Amino acid sequence: MRKIVTGLAVLGLALTGCGTGAGEGGGRGTRGDGGAKSSGMSWAYDEILDEGSLSDVLANGADDVWAVGTVTESTDPSSVETSSVEPASSEGFLLHRDGTRWKRQPMPAALGDSVHQARLDGLGSGEFLLTAARQDTTTSRTAHWDGTEWTVLPRLPGGGRVTEMKAFAADDIWVLATGSRFQHWDGTRWTAAPLPDGVTATSLDGVAADDLWAAGYRSTGDGTDGHEMQQPAAVHWDGRAWRQADMPEYRFPDPVPAEPSASVARILAFAADDVRAYGAHSFNAGEGVEEDPEEGAVRLRWDGSRWSKVADAKGDCAGRVPVARDGTGGLLLDDSRYVTGDGVCTKIGRPRLPDGGGVRADSRQSLWLSAVVAVPGTDQVLGVGRVQVNQSGDPVNKTVIVSLDR
Repeated sequence: MRKIVTGLAVLGLALTGCGTGAGEGGGRGTRGDGGAKSSGMSWAYDEILDEGSLSDVLANGADDVWAVGTVTESTDPSSVETSSVEPASSEGFLLHRDGTRWKRQPMPAALGDSVHQARLDGLGSGEFLLTAARQDTTTSRTAHWDGTEWTVLPRLPGGGRVTEMKAFAADDIWVLATGSRFQHWDGTRWTAAPLPDGVTATSLDGVAADDLWAAGYRSTGDGTDGHEMQQPAAVHWDGRAWRQADMPEYRFPDPVPAEPSASVARILAFAADDVRAYGAHSFNAGEGVEEDPEEGAVRLRWDGSRWSKVADAKGDCAGRVPVARDGTGGLLLDDSRYVTGDGVCTKIGRPRLPDGGGVRADSRQSLWLSAVVAVPGTDQVLGVGRVQVNQSGDPVNKTVIVSLDR
């Protein structure tokens, strides 16, 4: 399944201890914090890069994996094969793995010499879209790779930056742009597709061209009536029009805290009768009541006919959101947790960088993954991100490509 996580979400885990072994309390084969059982899984470093950053990864198959990133200095972006010309400041770069090694590939020139917040979206059969924001991050450009050459799509009408995208084919691309504006590409032109009044979308996903969901929130007042200022909202595209689908509301018990609101931050479509929405029920802490209530998680599921509230995960997986679904029916959650197909919450082991190259044995390390993807046809999972090395003196950051060692 296509990766779920975007540049807005990260996986974070702290690594401590000495040498190259696993971190304190989080090594492979140990029991995780908070009661999560050890799964025997651990992230393993496939590549460790000295420069640059990676923002996304896409897997078309075991022998066709792409990663995209940015180099912020005029230095070699990685320890893998590169061109003879050192990239300029903020220049984007692509890496491709053919099943045996990672190799640098040129970026489409039309995206410009400075790219930011780059993302990859698959189209099937080895084709994909590369979208990146300009340096001021107010506008985006998208290029289509057909397996042989790049074709750049026209700019979005009215400008704006792409915040979410769902592509079903090269001539069927949905884009959510800044300002909760929807645009559709039919292979020839962009067409606006306004949402119903009052709905602000923050995420979209779908399983077919006539089965697309967008979710976020709807405004319900200013909070002075003692009710939430926002409530979860979802709209469905049936191939002809957007139609709003009722979502359950969330309420805090009396006394109601200040500025309460509930909204959806991410929607994930696994099947036509299995769509899940994740968000938060929150408030402005410290105002309005003497003792604040606990903030809650918004957890909703579409079963093909209606949206219903579902219980949050228990124990160590409570409050965590899926970032990828693997080929075995399991879900990878943020903060490096994993839920098996039968619902068991486990913790993924946490590796340390090898000593040397500016990394000391007494350093504290944190792994931040910007994107995770399951490799189709396999049980393999890949991720891209960085390791932050905290130690006395100059801090060190290493860009990494990781794989899930089962």
